[in-house]
Amino acid sequence: MSDKIQLLFVDDEEEFLNYMTKRLLKRDFDVAAYSNPIQALAETEGQTFDVALLDLKMPEMDGEILLSRLKKRDPQVEVIILTGHGTIQSAFSASRSGAYEYLLKPCEFDDLVTAVSSAYAKRIKAEEERKTERVNELVRQAKGMSPLNLLQELKKLKDEH
Repeated sequence: MSDKIQLLFVDDEEEFLNYMTKRLLKRDFDVAAYSNPIQALAETEGQTFDVALLDLKMPEMDGEILLSRLKKRDPQVEVIILTGHGTIQSAFSASRSGAYEYLLKPCEFDDLVTAVSSAYAKRIKAEEERKTERVNELVRQAKGMSPLNLLQELKKLKDEH
């Protein structure tokens, strides 16, 4: 497991995508960048990302549809919509679909980094809460488990991340 934030970045504006990817890599993010959302879905199948940064308007697939597909694959992924075509309606719709943040292009790079870092922090906090709940559940069940079975369940929990 990498110590870097695993970031999926999908934007059909290739020049913008390449420029921002270089800047994000310099900030020590691990970035998988794609200009085509369909290709992004296909090539990242089975991979886990902490945060996804998605353009809203793309010809191959709308960013909100991509958001839904990513959330279906990994409900814990935090998604930030970055768009030059923002409306109140699209912001509301993206939020309802599970977007963590909705940013308008052009945005300050530091604001983008802050949003990604904040989304990552939310994901980590949620993972820790899930683990704590799982440990609490194991403690409640431990009275009826054999010591070996309890150790196996604890190992499974540890191996989850």
